[in-house]
Parts: sequence; C-alpha cells; structure tokens
Amino acid sequence: MKVYIPKYSGFCPGVKLAEKNLFKIKKDHSAPIYVLGKLIHNTQYINYLKKNDILTSDSVNKIPTDSIVAIRTHGISWQLEKDLRKKIKVLDLTCSKVKQLQKTIQRYSEKGYFVVITGKKDHPEILGLKSYATNFYLIEEDADIVEFENFVKVKKASDISSFKKLLVVSQTTGSRELFEKASEKIKEILGQFAEIRVIDSICSITSLREEEALKMQKYASYTFVVGDHISANANRLYNTLKKNKNNTYFIENLLQLKELKLPLKSNDSSLVVSSSSTPEFIEREIVEYLASI
Repeated sequence: MKVYIPKYSGFCPGVKLAEKNLFKIKKDHSAPIYVLGKLIHNTQYINYLKKNDILTSDSVNKIPTDSIVAIRTHGISWQLEKDLRKKIKVLDLTCSKVKQLQKTIQRYSEKGYFVVITGKKDHPEILGLKSYATNFYLIEEDADIVEFENFVKVKKASDISSFKKLLVVSQTTGSRELFEKASEKIKEILGQFAEIRVIDSICSITSLREEEALKMQKYASYTFVVGDHISANANRLYNTLKKNKNNTYFIENLLQLKELKLPLKSNDSSLVVSSSSTPEFIEREIVEYLASI
C-alpha cells in the first residue's frame, strides 16, 4: 500500500528540542530526573520516558530535593517556577513559543492591558499563561465570546477604564477559528474607545501540518491521525481532517489500527499524520505496517 506522510507530521521543533535536552542532561548527570506534569500529551511517550528512568510527577512535593526537575513543554506558572528554583535544580523545557508568549502577556499586563486568551481553560499551557496576566479573561468556545460581551457591559457600567487597553492572544496550539472570532467580536464591542492589540500567537507548525495534510488527503483512501486523546492538538487535527473526508480515523498506536478491522488492500493508499506530541517510533510502526500490505 502507498503511504503518504505530510510535511510537519510528528514532533514539533519545541518538543524535539525538549527531548534532546532532557536526554542530554540525563547522560551528563547522575541525579534523578523528574518532569513536573506530562512533558507532552502522550501517555505512551510518558511510559517511554519512565523506561529510560525519567519519571513524571504531578506534584512538587513528591519530587526529592536532590533531583533535577524538568519544566514541561507547556510551561508552568511564574510563581511555581520561582519557588522551584529556590530549592531544586531546574531544567526549563518550556517551548520557546510558549515562553515568548508568557513574556508578552507579562509585558503588556505591566503596561495596564487587560488580557484575553483563547484556548482550553484547563490546559497546562493556559494555566501557566494566565499567571502572567494581572487581569484576564479566558475564551474556550463560542459561548464564552457571548459571555465576554455581557461581562464587558457589566464592567463598563461600573469601571469603563478596565477596558481602555486590551491584548488578545491564543494558546499556541489553539483554534485559529476561535481566536479570529474572538478578536473580531472584541474589536466590534470595544474598538471605538479602546486600544486593542491582537497578537497571533498560534504556532505556525500546527497550521502548516493541517494545510499539508488537507492537500494530500485527496490522494488517500484512508486517513489516520496518530495521537493521544488527551492531546487537544491531536483532536483538532482529527476533527479538521474528518470534516474534509469521511474515511478518517483517530488512532493512538498500531494495535488500535488493527482493531478497526478495515478492509485494507494493496491498491489502496493511506495518509498518516501525527500530532505535535506523537513520537516518531509510534508513527514509524504504523507506516511500516501499512506499507507492507
């Protein structure tokens, strides 16, 4: 079977660099290494790290003080990072784009800007980003845009100065559609009397991967999106491709592909595209299996 793999499939540059630095420090130091929170949203990769004696902890209190603690690619709150550095050796693996966005939010907040962030409210990246804002509002879905409009009406009645300056940004792996909808609505309701700065903080790799996959999808009998269901990036990629072509399946590994029991034939073709948090060894196994049909 012919297998298509679009450009930008798999680990994004930020994750690749994080992996490289993590294994380098493991090689150079004998101290135990813990990642605070999941390094990326892929359970199989977390298990892979564990097999390589790199452990994951959901709590600082569970990490021995003689260890090296790695900050996940999504980043953490500024206060937690500050406290960590006081008592333990820290390896900061925060994606450079996330780190840049944290600094942008902090810089504008210090200038008195109210910050609107679009993205998943409980996503680790968002939890870190909002800690850099003095005043903020989170928009996760279309209904939140309506709620924000109501929020503004109430606030304007009591303190119009709260919305003299606004910054609008997105989670780096957030939905472009949501970001653009929110930006346009905010300009509509506040643009006449407020200074509004809209900064496109969505990682270009996310968009480029989708664009490349959509282009190649027309050549494929089947589309397989490889990722973990806990990954927002993987779910959005799947939804985009599923909407474009029905024969699209979300799989986490080769076993799940086989469990689908699809009538795959040698004269068929498949598109295999992995999310930013899908390791290469999982994608390779799937591609080799399909190519052997």
